[in-house]
Amino acid sequence: MSADGAELSGRGAIVTGGSKGLGGAICRELGLAGMSIGILDIDRAAAARMKAELEELGVIATIAIADVSDSAAVNRSVGDLASELGALDVLVNNAGISRIGPFVNDLSDEDWEQSLGVLQSGVFYCTRAAARIMLPRQAGNIVNIASIRAFSPMPGRMMYAPAKAAVVMMTKIAAGELGPSGIRVNAVAPGFIRTEMHETDVARAVIDESHYLSTIPVRRFGAPAEVASVVRFLCTDAASYINGACITVDGGLTTIPSG
Repeated sequence: MSADGAELSGRGAIVTGGSKGLGGAICRELGLAGMSIGILDIDRAAAARMKAELEELGVIATIAIADVSDSAAVNRSVGDLASELGALDVLVNNAGISRIGPFVNDLSDEDWEQSLGVLQSGVFYCTRAAARIMLPRQAGNIVNIASIRAFSPMPGRMMYAPAKAAVVMMTKIAAGELGPSGIRVNAVAPGFIRTEMHETDVARAVIDESHYLSTIPVRRFGAPAEVASVVRFLCTDAASYINGACITVDGGLTTIPSG
């Protein structure tokens, strides 16, 4: 799955949360594969930096600033980006926030609503907006970034895991609804990936690195590029018969009962 730019050249992609971390890696991977990139992010400065980085690589890039939990803002931003890109061939629902703890008895309404707003409602709003643009063309690809926590529970993940489980189910439902119109919808479920968000959780001591490094069968954490390459593959014609799937990228962690 090297970025040779053959199959995706000339197509347009929107990546939510594309300014850094996993989203940034996805923007680079798709951009180097020949796509024009629309970065939909809430962080204007970070989005501008990613745009500049992509342009240095020769990638056409544009940005829109929006909170994916805001339905009206999503509709405007997806429409604007699609117009600037000239076509919307791919949507990657990547925007996310990390919330590990507190336990359910101490969980606030604000944290709960914010997490579901970004992780679940945001995926729905962006998918709906993209589908409305893709349907008249009878073609498109939507890739949702889920998580192994969608099917591998962990204490302190009440705000996160149920939303990611919903993303997997929304992927399957949308795949069934949109597939007859030429739009494929799939999900990728990363495990422990070394991103800025991961390093922040480690610094907060809410992730025990030594435990997971001794548990993951390949004995290491993943790199953002390893997830991005799977996303790229799902967007190519080589994956044309893959629809409604959730591909796990976790080094085999979820093959271990205690993972």
